[in-house]
Amino acid sequence: MLIWYNIKSKERYIFIHIPKNGGKYIRKRINKNKQNKRIIGFWGIKDNIDLAHIPYIKRHKYINVKNKYNYVTYSRDPYDRLISAFFYKNREKSVEDFKKFCNKELINIRFDNKYSYKNIHYYPQHRFICNNKMELININIKRIENPKKYNLKTYYDDDTIKKVNKVYRNDFELLNYKMYNSII
Repeated sequence: MLIWYNIKSKERYIFIHIPKNGGKYIRKRINKNKQNKRIIGFWGIKDNIDLAHIPYIKRHKYINVKNKYNYVTYSRDPYDRLISAFFYKNREKSVEDFKKFCNKELINIRFDNKYSYKNIHYYPQHRFICNNKMELININIKRIENPKKYNLKTYYDDDTIKKVNKVYRNDFELLNYKMYNSII
């Protein structure tokens, strides 16, 4: 999470950094903009939480929620994001390892309100930008410009696609990404 004040608009902003969505790059762009005055940037691990990726429903522990903020985030195609997250966390693994992960591990991860840093890169995107009722908050959701695109046929088969669709269904629907029923 990064909080800044924009001199021109005279408003405060919070960037909700969803993992594997270009967050380091976005943070640099915000910090380099001379119109922006950085208030605070969160980083590191504390109490089992990755502070760079504080979700909306946990913000009250870190900021004064009485202040008015404009919320901003970036989204990414769930298929590409999952590939990126897996190989970020498992640099020495293979495509076959990725498929095994999708079939055996991903479907068993509990995406609860603990947001453990151990699984934070796999949490569905909507979990970062929804309220306690799992409704999208008032947030400016942008898409990454020119994200790395993977050849989905290399990483997914019909079984893994079905499992990924089940885990990330709300991301596809709420963030308006195309969901495939099979690999063509």
